[in-house]
Formats: sequence, C-alpha cells, structure tokens
Amino acid sequence: MKTLINGLLLNDQFSGVQYSIENLLRAMGNGGTPSSGSELLLSADYRGSLRDNARFATKKVDFSTTNRVKRIYYEHFRLPAYFRRHGFDLYHAPGYILPYYARLPSVLTVHDLIALDYPEYCQYETAAYFNLCLPRSIRRADRIIAVSDRVKADILRRFNVEADAIAVIHHGVEKEFKRIVSPDALQRVSRTYGLPEKFLLFVGNLEPKKNLSRLIEAFLHLKRHAGIVHKLVIAGKKGWKYEALFRQLGQQEAAGEVMLTGYVAREDMPAIYSLADLFVFPSLYEGFGLPVLEAMACGTPVLTSTAGALPEITGGLYPQADPLDAGDLARKMHLLLTDAGLREKNVRHGTARAGAFSWEKAARQTLRVYEEVLHGKRAGRRMEDGVI
Repeated sequence: MKTLINGLLLNDQFSGVQYSIENLLRAMGNGGTPSSGSELLLSADYRGSLRDNARFATKKVDFSTTNRVKRIYYEHFRLPAYFRRHGFDLYHAPGYILPYYARLPSVLTVHDLIALDYPEYCQYETAAYFNLCLPRSIRRADRIIAVSDRVKADILRRFNVEADAIAVIHHGVEKEFKRIVSPDALQRVSRTYGLPEKFLLFVGNLEPKKNLSRLIEAFLHLKRHAGIVHKLVIAGKKGWKYEALFRQLGQQEAAGEVMLTGYVAREDMPAIYSLADLFVFPSLYEGFGLPVLEAMACGTPVLTSTAGALPEITGGLYPQADPLDAGDLARKMHLLLTDAGLREKNVRHGTARAGAFSWEKAARQTLRVYEEVLHGKRAGRRMEDGVI
C-alpha cells in the first residue's frame, strides 16, 4: 500500500485541526511497520516530530504553507502530477479538501461544515473557498472520516452520500494532558504568562464561533452580582472577526478583569488547565472541541455549551449551558464555582470520559479505513477499535 498523506496544514502556530492532524500522524508512525513508498507531505517550515515518522517517508515542499494561496495552488495543480509520477495507491486529505484534478482512491477527513452552515463565523475567503471545493471533495471521496457523530449527521443532511461511506473516528488526547501538581512547574507557567491567582479559563482562537463576547458578558455579570474574585483568562491567538471583541474588552468594566495571553506553547497548556478553577467553552458550534477533552484530562471542572458535538464529546457532563443565553451561562458558571459536590462529580466524570479517547485508537481506525478503501470495503456507522 503506497499512501500519500497531506500534512501541509502543519506550519507554525497550531490550532485544533492542526494539533489533531499532527497527533494522529504521530500515533500512526509510533511503532508502525514502514509502508513501502508511502509518504507524508510537509511544509518547508514544519519543525515538529513528524520528520522522524517510522511508518512514512517525509517529503517537504519547497515553500512555506503559511502562504495559503501557494498551498492551494500546489494542492490542486501540482499534486496530481506528483500522484502520477510516483504511482500512489491512496491519498488522504486530513484537512477537508481533495485536489480538484486528483484521480486516485482517496480518504477525506471532515472536521465540520461550519463554512457551509455558518459562513458568518469564518473568514470571507475561507467560506468562499470551502463552498467552492468542499462539496465536490465530499462527493468524490471514496471514504470520509468524520470526527464526530454530529459531523457525520451534518454531512448526511447536506449531501447525498451513503451513511456507511462515513467512518466516525474521534480525536484523542495527548498523554501529557494530566493534572499538574508540581509547585515549581505551576509557578513557572504562572509567572511566564502573568496569570492571576484565581481565574476562569477559555482556550481557543479569537473568532466568532467561540462566543467570547457572551462569555465576557456572563463573567462580568458574576463580578457585579456574585462578587467572585476570579479573573477571566482567554488563552489563544487572534483568529478573525475579533474587532467587536476588542471593543468590548476596551470598556472600563472589563479592564483588569479579562486577560489575553496570546498564543500559548503546547507544553505549558497542562499547567494552565491545572491552575484554572473552571474551564468554560461556550462555543456556538464545534465539530469536536479538543480543548474540552484536554481540560477534562487535566482534572479541571468543565462547563461547555450544548452546541454541536460538545454533548457527544463530554458524554453527559453536567451542567451545560445555552450558548445564546448569557444569564444561563453565568448561572452555570456560578454553580460550578460554589457547589463543591457538583465540582467533584464534574471532575470525576470528565477525567473518566477523557480516558476513553486516545490517538492510538484513532490511528488504528484510520489505517483500517485505508485498508478498506484499497480492498473496496466499507465500515458501518462507527469504527470500533479493531472491529468493523
């Protein structure tokens, strides 16, 4: 089986999709039997551990894929010739889009349909590109990997594809995400990012679907009416359409109460989760929600919204909040800050739930999908570990 996997989305500062691709590919390579002639395609500026992948040879393109136009041109117009020249049997696009001119068996990973269902949450150019290319990619793929049952349902709602052509393969959580108890490690991270003594935490890009304006509204309501001593820490890089958020943060009431850390190094995230009194993730939609899994693995009390795949990933975690109701969000935050018994149950449930997700399982399931495509087979509704 001669496979080409597209890792060109991996460049500099990762977000959830990039972390999921890197961790899946790392798990596929760990202890794997080398696959003759198979390759992993990487950006010129990739510096991660996939360069030493045991299963796949790695090939770097001669340009930085932070330049989106160059990457898209390469994928659609140069990759097909590369397929033909090297005789690959299978191509995996783990980032939504198949090359327009590709003509070989293919696996496509779909993380969400946000650009189609909620284009207002996206960059304008991203929504336009995905509306042009994603439907065609979904229709042409031999197999589709959906990262949650919710994403699978979204695909079936929009497209005339067979249900058994879609395998649901959940993301995993890295083993490094666990409760940090070392005072030295916690103090180092706290000093590095200037964290307050007591805080609520959000992790993710600053973008519309994360619902940060409503989170800040709910948090400031608690400050006014419940007298909480906590600050709100928002850990993540600027995404897009964040201008209204910064106007809100510039108001006097938010000054000194809401802190932006900017991009946080991956190795520091377990300590930040461990330092937080509550992790809040009020998204308007998520195809998966990787930070939620990370927070649960670190033993942090977690409050999510009821949107998208979040109820599926958290597995009935209580409480959850209406993402459109700042009052409900404030009430649930206050409940988890003040009810010790509920906090304990929340943490116990979250830690156990996170233990059910692993990148090793996701890697085995993905490799099985590859085999099925090459042998003309299709799995059922969900890929169970080792079972079709």
